[in-house]
Amino acid sequence: MDIAQRFSGMDLISNGVFGYPSISWFMPIVYGSLGAIPALLTLFLDLDRTSDSLRSSNDNQNVYDFIIVGAGSAGAVIANRLSEHFNVLLLERGGNPNPLSFVPALAPILLNYPENDYMYRTVPQRSSCLSLNNRQSSWSRGRGLGGSSTLNLMVYLRGHPKDYDNWANVTGDERWSYKNVLPFFLKSEDYCVKCETNPNDVWEPYFHHKNGFLTVGKPPYQPLVEEFLQGCEWNGIPRVDLNAPYTQGAAAVTYTQRNGRRLNTYTAFLEPILQRKTLTILRYARAYKVLFRGDNNEAYGIEYIRHGRRRVAFATKEVILSAGSLDSAKLLMLSGIGPKDHLESLGIKTLVDLPVGKNIQDHIGTFPGPFIVNGPRSFNLDRDANLINAARFVNNGSGTLTTTGIHANAFFTSPRAHAEGNPDWPDTQWMFLGLGNWRVIDETFSHAFNVRYDVLKKFFDPIKGTDAFQITVMLSRPRARGEMLLRSADYRDNPIFDARYFEDPEGSDIKVMVEGCKRAVYVSENSPAFRRVGARLSPVPFPPCKHLEFRSDSYWECFVRHYSVSIYHYSGTTAMGPKGSPQAVVDPELRVQGTKRLRVIDAGIMPFVVTVNTNGPTIMIGERGAQFVLDTWKTYVKHGVHKPYP
Repeated sequence: MDIAQRFSGMDLISNGVFGYPSISWFMPIVYGSLGAIPALLTLFLDLDRTSDSLRSSNDNQNVYDFIIVGAGSAGAVIANRLSEHFNVLLLERGGNPNPLSFVPALAPILLNYPENDYMYRTVPQRSSCLSLNNRQSSWSRGRGLGGSSTLNLMVYLRGHPKDYDNWANVTGDERWSYKNVLPFFLKSEDYCVKCETNPNDVWEPYFHHKNGFLTVGKPPYQPLVEEFLQGCEWNGIPRVDLNAPYTQGAAAVTYTQRNGRRLNTYTAFLEPILQRKTLTILRYARAYKVLFRGDNNEAYGIEYIRHGRRRVAFATKEVILSAGSLDSAKLLMLSGIGPKDHLESLGIKTLVDLPVGKNIQDHIGTFPGPFIVNGPRSFNLDRDANLINAARFVNNGSGTLTTTGIHANAFFTSPRAHAEGNPDWPDTQWMFLGLGNWRVIDETFSHAFNVRYDVLKKFFDPIKGTDAFQITVMLSRPRARGEMLLRSADYRDNPIFDARYFEDPEGSDIKVMVEGCKRAVYVSENSPAFRRVGARLSPVPFPPCKHLEFRSDSYWECFVRHYSVSIYHYSGTTAMGPKGSPQAVVDPELRVQGTKRLRVIDAGIMPFVVTVNTNGPTIMIGERGAQFVLDTWKTYVKHGVHKPYP
């Protein structure tokens, strides 16, 4: 064993169980004291970075067919597909995923630690986030191989058919329609049929696939989900397969999960091919400039820094940015691709004047509730995160630790959607959280979402220890648009993000959210299924809104404006559109306009954010984008054109 292996964080901390890192020795520490988590995160990061630094002296090659920046939800997919036929360099700013991230129940607790989260913040908001610290929305981004798929709450949804048919209409390219992107969803998928344990659930085999890299299925632990789904049916929202075509509908959650553990895109798409000689992965490699040459702005390389050393890599075919919607846009602007006035104000020479960062869309959410229920029915961290459940999780991937807290979803249309002529295209999502009010729930939510602790303490203190659930109300089709700008020409400075939640010109986004809250309360207190468990809204008003009549429209508007949090679905920063469109950054094949041999392939290319959680659609974008690349270079593919799943 060489010295690098001796100091490897993965070697010291992990052993294989079901093909995943084992966290068995972490469990007594973590559930004995959640305060140990920061120290464990730091320990792993230091060991992993030291190990990688010791190995980095062996990195001598610098010419590849393709360079991919970012090993997240899209980048890992692209690296897998392209390295089947070409020599690929994958640059990742972070390192290996922390073993704790494989425990789903820790997902909300691991947010906003710098060791695994870039912890971006917006500027103070004016019409939302009023009870967040400094009125700044927390924009978490996963740090390391797998990107935000190591940090998210694991929800896998594809989206509504109209989401993609709208993209096809906007771009003028039918290849982005639902029927034509469906094969790229199926291509990745390894659907867990044995996870379909509830005979009342609906799933449609025609719209699922086996033997892909990405295992998707329903978790073994689903507290209060049947009551929620029955409540939705009572209210006219039918049970459906939310990963098949639907109009409105509800279903138990589907996770990116295998044997009870988180399945991030690094584990799914890259670990199985680490021995592939055509794939080079450089960890702790931070790209800061795309290199261009000639009057046609041909991309030919990347400048990056790794373990304190500045380096250059060259691509003979293409450079692909998959650093996520925020960081791909940042890298473009640092390289001279973006709004001319803004770039020149920072002393950056503009190569192509494009609206990079001008179309930020995000799903904003809030948490009406908690709804208290009778009996031990919900997940309570104090009661259910114990050594028995830790053993179940480690030994066979079962028990309470297999859940991230989101247990079901529902989608429906608001009065606004009906008025605009879209009664079959949902604009509101409920995420059902079967979570009790544990001892430090105020601290957990405060840390995860940057909400003021003093406000949440007053809100939760009177009801701590009760079993309960919450319903996240999410605005699926926001009209508000935000913007991101560079803070300076220094790559080390975080950009400036302004979400502008609830600042749509018509002022209708806030109305949709208020209607979603009122409907959630109505279903929770009146449906027979929820009445059988004694569900009732907590009598404690949200402290900044206690001067208003409890449950009134004005109260709920106050509640939403104060207790509004990002659902971490930022998109649209490098939006695609018709070739030559001044509103588009990339064309329908995801090529950056005004350049050659440069693409962006991640959530930033969405012209309109999908109506669902964005991880599944981003993986599809990786598959679709990789096929565009392969089609472009098909004469170089040794074994014929790489064909999508039929």
